[in-house]
Amino acid sequence: MLNKTIVLTFCLALLPTIALADEPLLPPAGKITGLRYKQPAPYSGVLLNSVAAAKLLTNKDFSDKQWELKLKYELAKQSALLNLTIESQKISYQALESKHTVLTNIKNDEIERLSKLAANTNDYSTWWATGGVVVGIVLALVTVYGVKEITK
Repeated sequence: MLNKTIVLTFCLALLPTIALADEPLLPPAGKITGLRYKQPAPYSGVLLNSVAAAKLLTNKDFSDKQWELKLKYELAKQSALLNLTIESQKISYQALESKHTVLTNIKNDEIERLSKLAANTNDYSTWWATGGVVVGIVLALVTVYGVKEITK
């Protein structure tokens, strides 16, 4: 029983199905009627029924409004993009300017510190030389005195 159900379901799934539908209901099409000279009409020209006239008027108004909206949208989008770019560039400029100021201050402080260090350098070379000579003389005297005492 289960096998028959599976086979039947499989066969029905593979059969093509036909969908029947009515034509969609559309509003009646507008009629444009041409008039000839001396035909009964309030004026000579083209006679439009109310549907055709409404369609022509709304299409014109819709196209104008659609164009205006699209133009405003595109202009606003372009303006926003350019304003974003300008603000981004201003911020980048301010950041670089502050970075430059900080680096210049650091450089100037270092130059000032090194200048003070170079100007305040004390030259003790004469004291070192004098000390070396004195220590050498004292050491020589002590050595001579020590050798004399040992040899006695």
